Amino acid sequence: MPGPGSNTPIRTLLIAFQVLLSVCLLIGGAFSQPAPDGFVRGKDVTLHYKIHGDKGPYLILLAGGPGSNVGYMQPLADALSDSYRCVMLEQRGTGRSKLDQLNTDAVKLERYIEDIELLRKHLKASKISLIGNSWGSMLGLLYSGAYPDRVNKLISVGSPPITDKYADIFDDNLRVRYLPEEKRLRDEWREKLRNDPSLFDVARFERDKLGMAAFYYDREIGLKAARDLRPDDVNYRLGQEFGKTYPKFDIRPSIRKIRAATLLIQGRQDVAPESNILETHQLIKRSVLKFIERCGHIPWEEKPEETFSMIQQFLTGNMR
Repeated sequence: MPGPGSNTPIRTLLIAFQVLLSVCLLIGGAFSQPAPDGFVRGKDVTLHYKIHGDKGPYLILLAGGPGSNVGYMQPLADALSDSYRCVMLEQRGTGRSKLDQLNTDAVKLERYIEDIELLRKHLKASKISLIGNSWGSMLGLLYSGAYPDRVNKLISVGSPPITDKYADIFDDNLRVRYLPEEKRLRDEWREKLRNDPSLFDVARFERDKLGMAAFYYDREIGLKAARDLRPDDVNYRLGQEFGKTYPKFDIRPSIRKIRAATLLIQGRQDVAPESNILETHQLIKRSVLKFIERCGHIPWEEKPEETFSMIQQFLTGNMR
């Protein structure tokens, strides 16, 4: 008759098998996670993204533009990456995200929305949160309206025009802030471009630098942003194509469909008209609107502590 310890080898094998299986599952789970710095292929674009932070829900960062590189939003990722996996998406045609072809179809709003949904699926996230600035906020609003069940929280920092009429006011507010010398030099570059279309990228870059300070309440911060601007920070061709595609637009029907909790942060001196953000607030049932005094279109550059505090309170459910 077998003794009491005769099944020890079998138990040892079973334990070893269980340990091996656990290790395999852990390794498999690690390999199934999206790369922290990776690419995802769409039907007409290869998108690049980079994840900052290794725990918590996904928070997608959407830059302004169209055409701006997401790098200027790095301070937001740095401030939030302890609690969130901040995904810096390089939008189609910017940074390392390459379009197969740049044309009017490539800049349609639905293409940008498809890109965000493609990224969500790639991340294997049932829900995502979004934080956008200016044009990036417009994309956040549109995605949240198109996929209301896929959005946990939405944050707009520096509002986008929600109709072409508000966009006209936005542009008017910029123009009246230019100093006489800035306006003169911008007009010179416009005339140079009119006479020589091959100067498009150079002329747009120089005009952009000359107008940068108008986006800020504090001109010194705006002038520093202008000095730091580099030619490859913006793909100006995207904005040109977008203007051809959307001479008129109205995203209010999409905004009405948003069900996610939404935080709208607006600098009191933003060039985006206050009536624009007030209407946006009225259209989103679960929205909170917060103004930051003495602040322009990029609040975290002028009032970082106040901006980050608002965002943190909102994301943690402690907004007052």
